[in-house]
Order: sequence, then structure tokens, then C-alpha cells
Amino acid sequence: MLTFDPEKHEYRSGGVRVPSVTQILHAEGFIDTTWFTEHGRDRGRYVHKIIHWYITGDLDEDTIDPALRPYLDAWLRFTKDIGFVSEVVEKPFVSESYRFAGTPDHVGALNGHNAVLDVKTGAIQPWTALQLAGYEILIKNPSIERFSLQLTEDGKYKLAHHKDRQDRNIFLSALSCYYWKNNNRKGRE
Repeated sequence: MLTFDPEKHEYRSGGVRVPSVTQILHAEGFIDTTWFTEHGRDRGRYVHKIIHWYITGDLDEDTIDPALRPYLDAWLRFTKDIGFVSEVVEKPFVSESYRFAGTPDHVGALNGHNAVLDVKTGAIQPWTALQLAGYEILIKNPSIERFSLQLTEDGKYKLAHHKDRQDRNIFLSALSCYYWKNNNRKGRE
């Protein structure tokens, strides 16, 4: 049984804490947080909520902060232009065999193909391909296509298709290193 505490960003499977996709990538040095800001984190969090509420029909568009409206406009333009249909929105998944968890932003259909999509309000970084490879493993669909979507403050979007099949192996290597370090550092500090 998987539980997720969004306040702590903590996943538990059967009561045992398991790392998230992004925690693994950060711990192994793939994610550089030098340029992350509280403002950027908040913006991303709010935009994700707005999109989620839009999809579920719970959004009152009159309540959107005008600074965030262009991000929704970019999402709407993207779904219209590309034909993306989100079927699963921010649902936590766990891999019991690999002992990690994560929450893909969207799993759905993009021009008729199965797709996992990660939404960014900042620049798409190289590690995003590895993040999506982790989600691919969690979804248990090796043929799913992986995309990242950058939404911008001017109402535009940029879609990136991550096709390198080595991303999966790199993520699994990072996961192995993560657990090796944790298992061998216990009692040494």
C-alpha cells in the first residue's frame, strides 16, 4: 500500500519510506538546485494545481492570479495544438521491486500514442529525461513515450520528446548508487 505525504514529499510503501524519483536524481547529483528559487517552486506548484483543477472541472477561472493565467493559456494552446488528453493526473505510483516512488504530472494520449508528460514552468533540464524514465518504470509501460512541456509566462509552450532509451538504464544506475550509498553509510557518521 502506497501513501504520500505532500507536505514532507515523502512516500511510504507498506509503512516503509521509499525515495522519490527526484530525490534519487538530486542525491546522485543529476539535479542542480543552484538556480531554483522559492518563487519558481511556488509558481510551478500553483500552475500544476490550476491545470489539475481545469482537467477535473473544479477550476473557477475568475480566481486565477493574472500572473499565472498565461501558463493556463499555454496549457490550453498545447492541448489544442497537439491533441493531448490527460487520463491520469498527478497520481502517485510505487515500484515494489525497485523500491522507489513518484508522481508523474500526466499520463495520457498524445496524438494517439501513450505518453507520460512532465510540466515545467522553468527551463527543461537534461535530467528531466531521466525523471521521465523513472516514471516510465513506475507506470510499467516500456513503450510509453516521454515528453516534457515548458509553459512560459507569455502564454507559449515548448514540447520536448525524450527518446534516448539509455535514460532508463541511467536512472536505474542512479537508483542502485543511491541505495548502495545509503546501505553502506549507515553507522559510519
